[in-house]
Amino acid sequence: MRIIACALVIALAACAMLPVAGVRQSTAQASNGGTITIRMSDFVFEPEHILLKAGVPVRLRLVNESGGGHDFSAPAFFAASSLRPGPSAPSNGQMEVGSHQTVEIALVPHTRGTYPLECTHFLHSFFGMHGTIEVMP
Repeated sequence: MRIIACALVIALAACAMLPVAGVRQSTAQASNGGTITIRMSDFVFEPEHILLKAGVPVRLRLVNESGGGHDFSAPAFFAASSLRPGPSAPSNGQMEVGSHQTVEIALVPHTRGTYPLECTHFLHSFFGMHGTIEVMP
């Protein structure tokens, strides 16, 4: 019973440190192509909102700055895009990025829309590691 109580206290303390919804939102835009760097750290994607233009090639540089692994999971977005030749391709709509590693993905988004982005590692999304990818016309 003490273990459960301790776990609840830790979870509540962690929730108290989370930013209030709508207060923190960083955005990166690549309307003319180029490279967008997405930093991954403890429970944060920076930026957490990515704006892309349909039909315009872009390179996503995923930089894991933390001591643990993360992934960049956006299955619907990757399904609505075509990959350009390069060393990395998402498996099942997600890219695993190891501790202190950098991975690049070259692609062309095709379908307008807003796509969810998250880290699927245990509780990472719950603690705030999520965002959106928006493809504009």
